[in-house]
Amino acid sequence: MSAASHERRRRGDERGAAAVELVLVIPLFLTLVLGLVSTGIVYNHKLDLVHAAREGARYGSTVPVQQCTPTTKCSGQTWAQLVQSVVVQRSDGDVSTSQVCVALVTGSPGAPIDATFTTNSDGTACYSDGNTDTAGRVQVRIQRSGDSIDAAFFKIPVTLTTNASAKFEL
Repeated sequence: MSAASHERRRRGDERGAAAVELVLVIPLFLTLVLGLVSTGIVYNHKLDLVHAAREGARYGSTVPVQQCTPTTKCSGQTWAQLVQSVVVQRSDGDVSTSQVCVALVTGSPGAPIDATFTTNSDGTACYSDGNTDTAGRVQVRIQRSGDSIDAAFFKIPVTLTTNASAKFEL
């Protein structure tokens, strides 16, 4: 057998190796790509929640509490419910009212004057920000479950939480 034919035969034996390597690498590559895409989607949802909470806190800081007394002046809503509905609108459908806690607090550690609900899903007070400022402030907390980072073979559940606070100006 000549050296040239021996070389051709050896190269021919290696042709299938590339296909085997490709089959081994594709699942890992797809897992990585799908994980990156779903992580980007979850991060985008987080940014939407941060924006909605800040908008709601800023809006609430400029609306007098007396404006919604009686509630008929605010379409049947209290001040806190009005701010909560603005947060839900600004989230562009990413959250519902049950995921948004709004509170107008004063003092340190923060006694609520008006709030939509007073506890988070874990039972802690949604208005407890640990702030030492004794002035009035509007606090918005959003907690959303149900998002997940998906890869080809597994899911990682994610709970998105954000807080925003603004000085009550009135």
